[in-house]
Amino acid sequence: MPLADIIIVDDNPAIREALAEYLLDCGFAVRTASDGAALDLLLQARPANALVLDVNLPHENGYAIASRVRQALPAIGILILSAHLKGQPSDAHASMADLQLAKPIQPQALAQALGQVCALAHARRV
Repeated sequence: MPLADIIIVDDNPAIREALAEYLLDCGFAVRTASDGAALDLLLQARPANALVLDVNLPHENGYAIASRVRQALPAIGILILSAHLKGQPSDAHASMADLQLAKPIQPQALAQALGQVCALAHARRV
């Protein structure tokens, strides 16, 4: 059984697939989307435990997606990745995201952070 069902939302296919491959190897069930519309289709098909959202996405940015998803699915874990942070975790937009981390991120650090985000999401569901 997978650790958790994760959806990675990033418009860069190389980043999206590299992160997905690593997280699959770590034991997560992983689906990917290139934007908010593709994410919506995945969530309609099957809920997820957590999202990894890039900030700079076409049509709708990651913060807007996080806000919208948090309203619809209050228990879901949300981790935002942003190239605009200075390497420090941030609680900016904390009402939307459980954690915000800087890009680029080492895959091991992402897997560890996802473990924390999934634990928070699980606690909200219980």
